[in-house]
Amino acid sequence: MASLRQRNRINAMRATQRTALPMFIDRGFENVTVGEIADEVGMAASTIYRHFANKEAIVLWDEHDSAIDKAFESALKTHPPLAAIRTVFIDELSSRYSADLDFQLERIRYIYATEALHAAAIESDLADREELTAGLKHFLSKPNRDAAPMIAGAALLALDIAMDRWQAGKAKRSLADHIAETFDQLEGLDNIR
Repeated sequence: MASLRQRNRINAMRATQRTALPMFIDRGFENVTVGEIADEVGMAASTIYRHFANKEAIVLWDEHDSAIDKAFESALKTHPPLAAIRTVFIDELSSRYSADLDFQLERIRYIYATEALHAAAIESDLADREELTAGLKHFLSKPNRDAAPMIAGAALLALDIAMDRWQAGKAKRSLADHIAETFDQLEGLDNIR
């Protein structure tokens, strides 16, 4: 369980993100300063910078990352790596996004529509791939550890494609359906002629 300090930090980050996103959408990402966000949230800009490395991170931050990391650890103990990742993305990520559908859809759509944010998201994906690769190496047998970067890259690309389809379709189909579809396509690549 998270400590009071950790819960307060998450709550402050959530309040910052949920205040900032409508400001960015209304006025444009480049036209909103961290100082203006701080004034709206009622905290110092330095506090926001303690929580977020930069303005892009305010939008890119996903409060569910730590819970998803724990789910990966558990799933990797009982499933092959790609199946574990697929299961966690469907069971954990999509259900968390569904529970907060309007905000998450708006956030993801804004990331894809804003060049600076999309570029930052791609950069963040590279860091996520390295982190997932390192985690996979702990669960893979020694002869299979070299496959970790490929598994991580393929899984995150499948997720990115699913998220893009989900946001482009304005969530008419569930994120879980899009994730299942892209992982099915990934698993079916051997059969393409």
